[in-house]
Amino acid sequence: MFFRDIIGQEEIKKHLIQSVKSGQIPHARLFYGPDGIGKLAMAVAYARYLNCTNRGEEESCGTCPSCKHITSLMHPDLNFVFPIYKSAKLKKRISDDYITEWRKALSETHYLSLEHWLSIIGAENAQPKIYTDESSEIIRKLSFKSFESEYKVMIIWHPELMVDECANKLLKIIEEPYNKTIFLLVSNRPDIILPTILSRTQRLNFRKIPNEEIATELVRHFSVEPSDAANVARISNGSYRKAMEIMQQTGENELFFELFTKMMRNSYARRIKEMKQWS
Repeated sequence: MFFRDIIGQEEIKKHLIQSVKSGQIPHARLFYGPDGIGKLAMAVAYARYLNCTNRGEEESCGTCPSCKHITSLMHPDLNFVFPIYKSAKLKKRISDDYITEWRKALSETHYLSLEHWLSIIGAENAQPKIYTDESSEIIRKLSFKSFESEYKVMIIWHPELMVDECANKLLKIIEEPYNKTIFLLVSNRPDIILPTILSRTQRLNFRKIPNEEIATELVRHFSVEPSDAANVARISNGSYRKAMEIMQQTGENELFFELFTKMMRNSYARRIKEMKQWS
C-alpha cells in the first residue's frame, strides 16, 4: 500500500509525510473515523514511507528492501494486531495464529472490513476480541532491536476491541515505548477505547470521502458511466468500501445494475424537483 493507493485524505497524507521529513514523529498515533475510508491502508502506507530508504517527496520508492518486504506484508519490523476468534479447539489465541489469512486478506483489498475479516476466519457469529495473551506478545516483539529498518511499527486494528486486561498491560509501553518504536492504532469507535490508552496517542481524524472522489475512482476501476458512478457514490455515505461492495454486487447482474442506477437517477431527480418546489 502506497499513499497514492488511498482515495482522498490528502490533508492527512501531507501531515504524515511532513512529520517524517521534519523528524517530528509521535510514538503513538490514533487513526480514527468512519468505516471504509482508508485508515488501515494509510497506516501501512505511513509505515512504508517511514522506513523507506529512498523515499521521494510524496511517496515511498517501492523498490528498496524495506518497501519490498512491506509489499508482501512480511517486513520483520512491521507487526499487526487485530481482532480474532479465540479457539481452544484450533489452538489459536493471538493475531499471529491467523497471520497467513491476514496477509492474504489485506493484499486483496486496501479497504478490509471487520465483517469480511471475520468471514475469512470463520467467525461470523463470534464476538471478536483482542485478548490478554496479545499484550505479552506485543511487549515481547517490541523488546527486540529492529531487524532491518530504523523504526519498529506496531499496527493495532480495532483497538476498541481489546479486552481491558490487554489494554491495561499495554499502558506503560505505549506511554514509554522502546526507542524508535511506533504504535499506530486504527479505530472506527474511539469513544469506546480505554481513556488511558486514548490519552497516550496523537489523534488524526479521517473524514468521509467526498462523493466526487469516490465517483471518479469507480469510473476508473469499474469502467461505468460517470452518472452511474455518481449515483453509487451518493448512497455510499463517504465509504469507498461500501461503494465497491455495491458495484461488485450489482455488477454480477447487468440488468439489475441498470435497473438500480435508473432507480437512483429517478430518485435524485425527484428530490431536485421537490427542492425547487419548496424554494
